[in-house]
Amino acid sequence: MVASTNRDISPENRRWHTVARIADAPAENTTQRTVPKSQIDSEDDIAMEVLVESRVVAVFRHAGQWFALDGMCSHQGGPLAEGVVRDGCVTCPWHGWQYDLATGIQMINQQPLQESFPVRLVEDRIEISID
Repeated sequence: MVASTNRDISPENRRWHTVARIADAPAENTTQRTVPKSQIDSEDDIAMEVLVESRVVAVFRHAGQWFALDGMCSHQGGPLAEGVVRDGCVTCPWHGWQYDLATGIQMINQQPLQESFPVRLVEDRIEISID
């Protein structure tokens, strides 16, 4: 069983990683992901896969909230950012395992199998903490 990230750590004591920038156009000479401001301003869901300190993380916006989970499904390593998001859950595209976006709990056996991470928006950045 995988425990969720310790959420008792205060936000100011976490190490935050910028995983994307919010802008009207991608910045030149950078490999950092850019999320269009128009997409942030809309109500549409967002899913993206990012790399943080050699770790694959799936970042989602669903129902107006931001979530981040370990990006590789704990069942057989499927890419969760490519899964279907509905009703607060993501379904792995490989074998259909479902995880709660907020907690990482696997929906059938109710075990916390996907590590979850805090997400925040700061000015023009989307940041997560994997501490």
